Amino acid sequence: MERTRQYRKLAGVAAAPGVAIGRAFIRNEEVPEIPKRKISAHQVEGEVERFLNTLHQVGEEIRRTQHLVEVEHGAELALIFEAQLFMLDDPEIKKQTLALIREHQCAADRAFSVTLKQARKMFERVENEYLRMRLSDVMDIEQQVLIRLAGGELRALHALRANTVVVAHDLPPSEAVQLGQRRVKGLVTDGGGATSHASIIARSLGLPTVVGTEHASRQIASGDMVIVDGDQGVVHLHPTAQILRSYRGQVQRQVQRQRDLSARRSLPARTRDEHEIELLANIDVPEEVQLALDNGARGVGMYRTELLYLGYRLPSEEEQVEIYTRIVEALAPLPVVIRTVDLGGDKLSHVIESVPEANPFLGWRGIRICLDTPSLFKTQLRAVLRAGVKGEVQLLLPMVSSLGEVRRARAALDEVQEELRLAGVPFKESCKLGVMVEVPSVALQADIFAREVDFFSLGTNDLTQYTLAVDRGTAKVAELYDPFHPAVLRLIALTVDSGRRQGIPVSICGELAGDPLAVPLLVGLGLESLSLSPGLIPEVKEVIRAISQSEARELAASCLELKTGTEVRQRLEEAVSRIPK
Repeated sequence: MERTRQYRKLAGVAAAPGVAIGRAFIRNEEVPEIPKRKISAHQVEGEVERFLNTLHQVGEEIRRTQHLVEVEHGAELALIFEAQLFMLDDPEIKKQTLALIREHQCAADRAFSVTLKQARKMFERVENEYLRMRLSDVMDIEQQVLIRLAGGELRALHALRANTVVVAHDLPPSEAVQLGQRRVKGLVTDGGGATSHASIIARSLGLPTVVGTEHASRQIASGDMVIVDGDQGVVHLHPTAQILRSYRGQVQRQVQRQRDLSARRSLPARTRDEHEIELLANIDVPEEVQLALDNGARGVGMYRTELLYLGYRLPSEEEQVEIYTRIVEALAPLPVVIRTVDLGGDKLSHVIESVPEANPFLGWRGIRICLDTPSLFKTQLRAVLRAGVKGEVQLLLPMVSSLGEVRRARAALDEVQEELRLAGVPFKESCKLGVMVEVPSVALQADIFAREVDFFSLGTNDLTQYTLAVDRGTAKVAELYDPFHPAVLRLIALTVDSGRRQGIPVSICGELAGDPLAVPLLVGLGLESLSLSPGLIPEVKEVIRAISQSEARELAASCLELKTGTEVRQRLEEAVSRIPK
């Protein structure tokens, strides 16, 4: 019976931005059939040896993959494979498997399969999102070990042709890293989330990705035409001629626009009345530094260090020094703002003791964890200060809500500096300390905070969330999330005015900084530094060069008088529509 070619739109989660158009390649699971037979008593020790040898072989292969990833993509991304190595060395997994072989005379394949099945059930039941996302690591290890016990090799992507979209139930990290070498257009998975290892790797490779589609791998067949919209989090299966034409036009316009912007990337981000705006980059991995420079960034306004902490162990001081130094040296003498780890306890429960929380967004996270875990915090501070001797490095504290937290953080910084001084270790003596303004209490007391910190960085994503009491990840209330809400704009204006009066710089590092519609408003509110994703810098620069600061001030003043976010958005759309392209 011929399959229907009817158009379908599959919803998922946007995991890596961009649009991919191509033919699907279905990556099927390759777990071999597990033998149910029992082995004889005299075969037991041979089976034990076969199992342990296979674990060693798989471990060596993972280490080789880790090394290749480190060479091609950097040490930070390579830390992802620590999770798999940790599982391979897990004494409980070995103990349970060996017990099944010796006590129940199970073949190694069967014993390991039973053990991993129990591990999968544990991960599926856990409420911790980070640990749930590690289910793909369990399945990856199971697949690799079982296939090698059966005498085979992984071949899932060997038949992959160029210019295809990979569709999988869940793509394990060991295969996700191969995508960049095989001219893949995009990635779609049934499971996973924005923090899954496949998503992290896809973003680093620049592959448009949609995850969490639930059943895409069963609804799509190899060879089907698909469109992956990594911006909206949707997949178009068997797109109509009109949809295909629209997306192809969008891709062509984007390509042409990028060429035009690239030709002008060396021009200054200066308004028509000669007011300079500093454009910095937000980055997650060192490999984004070159992209930032290519797009005209004048430094890094926020380096998010969270990826370092998503392995099965905390990163050492030396590992952090190596990574931070690469970034600082590549950008010197331009500034690099390093944000201290901003994860919730639910994301770190695998390495530090924590308890389940009903609402992690309002719980133990960011600076709160750092101050309560001095060893974690001081290790990161030491690494940043040591890397700082290679250029201009600054520290940024996340999730600050009270002045006491700033004072405790500065005391810790002073302690670390004294320890390095006594040990004779070179470090950055004059490291500036700033705070993220993402909690309303800080914005409302900005005049007081400005006397005790060196700079402000507005995190408008969380500032909007906390001001409006809206979690944009919750579909029921997502439409209430509005960064143009007058209450949010007034907090931004209050922060900028307080910084100006105290003579400290104020930047913005939230998504609002990369929105061309918001740029005239931000310039008008007095922001002189915007930090955004590297790829958005050329577009934002174009807007800045097309406006005047005096006009932007008038626009901002009028927006602050409006009563709703809808009214503000309409006013901005009118203003931006008059800007010459």
